[in-house]
Amino acid sequence: MGSGHFSKILVVCFCVLLLNSAYLLSYSSATLFYVANVLLHFLLGGLFLLIGARYLLVSLRHPSIRLRAAALLLLLGALLGIFLIFSGATRPFRLVLWSHIILSAAGTLLLAAQLLGPPFGRAIAPLFPLERWMRPAIASVLAVAFLLSTGSFLFRLKNPSTLDRIKSPLLPPASMDEEGGGPGGPFFPSSALTADGKLIPAEFFMSSETCKRCHADLFEQWNSSAHHFASFNNQWYRKSVECMQEVVGTRPSKWCGGCHDHALLFSGQMDTPIKEIVHTPAAQAGLGCVSCHSIVHVGSSMGNGSFVIEYPRLHELAASENRFVRRLHDFVVNVNPKPHRRTFLKPFMRQQTAEFCSACHKVHLDVPVNAYRWIRGFNEYDNWQASAVSGQGTRSNRDGMGAVVKLTAGEETQWQMLRSGSSYLSQSELILTFGLGQRTQADLLEVRWPSGQVDRLEKIAADQPIKIQEGRGQVAAQPLRKR
Repeated sequence: MGSGHFSKILVVCFCVLLLNSAYLLSYSSATLFYVANVLLHFLLGGLFLLIGARYLLVSLRHPSIRLRAAALLLLLGALLGIFLIFSGATRPFRLVLWSHIILSAAGTLLLAAQLLGPPFGRAIAPLFPLERWMRPAIASVLAVAFLLSTGSFLFRLKNPSTLDRIKSPLLPPASMDEEGGGPGGPFFPSSALTADGKLIPAEFFMSSETCKRCHADLFEQWNSSAHHFASFNNQWYRKSVECMQEVVGTRPSKWCGGCHDHALLFSGQMDTPIKEIVHTPAAQAGLGCVSCHSIVHVGSSMGNGSFVIEYPRLHELAASENRFVRRLHDFVVNVNPKPHRRTFLKPFMRQQTAEFCSACHKVHLDVPVNAYRWIRGFNEYDNWQASAVSGQGTRSNRDGMGAVVKLTAGEETQWQMLRSGSSYLSQSELILTFGLGQRTQADLLEVRWPSGQVDRLEKIAADQPIKIQEGRGQVAAQPLRKR
């Protein structure tokens, strides 16, 4: 095969590798297509290095400084890429990964400048035969790769996902019928939902052993935890659910399953009386690793399992009985852990840990569960929030009792103090309401807390409840819907 054929193959490989790299950098997704592109990246990189090594080594002695620099950067980037295949791109090797990306990108830009710069081809024609179609092809691919990578970065910067934050509404649902999927939902009266509205195989929640391959220490912690024994292996819980089902049927017990029995609830088995399936592996599974780590959104800190859980399709590779498939999955996760991390470690799991846990560590019962009325169940989240370790309003008190609020709107000034009650056996509403008449906003709102801290808010729109936290000012607002 002549040098002309090698140059064609090299240019095509170079262009495809550019597009592949831009895609990997821009869209980290736990999909088979992305996995295929990760493997394709190694194949293309190896092919480019195999065919282009001779050209790159000779270029190191070329008179053009730009070409020598491009060849050196590309060779260094390739060597770091080979290193990452064996070391992986996990956190300890993040510097190596970014060095590989930066060196390869810089070398690519210099090489492209040499190839595309005038006079086209003369500087390297003896070394690397070029044809007319190569210039527009390389220029077009460079433009697409640049737009793809920078465009996706800017889009994510300007449009952060609302699912990555847990934000409670200021006004709670009027009844349990407005929670989760409502009475028509498959998991009601639990507030839990699946991302696609479909059922999830029970085996998914029983595969914590797959996590042990990379997270042995965390697996051992889970293995001896209360979560591992959170289902019908707890006899008190078992008898409670059996009694409930005997009295009111199986549907109300889904309220329990939303936080205790994911393997049964999300696979549709909680429509069956638990006495018939209590000795099955799914009923004894407890809460596995993915019971929490597959949650993609938490709707509020009101509890009752108010979360959305997703079944990642790549789990079928991770839990495959085929040893080669499992090793291939682990290799891809090791060399490109970002999609795996995005799937199983959402931002709110680290930044809003307490609110994340509130999804199941705060509950209430209502008519669909007890056929009686609303009753508060256990509530670890609010107890934590009221404690000194939460740091939420603890300089004064969590509810802001005794705070004096001054509102100024035009020439009018109003004062109110937040207090619990003013008459015998009475309770005042803990929301301070100010009337603005025809005005559309308040000019100034000043809150003087019992600790002496003063928070000031300016130009607050009318017709909305707002939440103010000591030392932080306004932390939430929800405009009222006009009827």
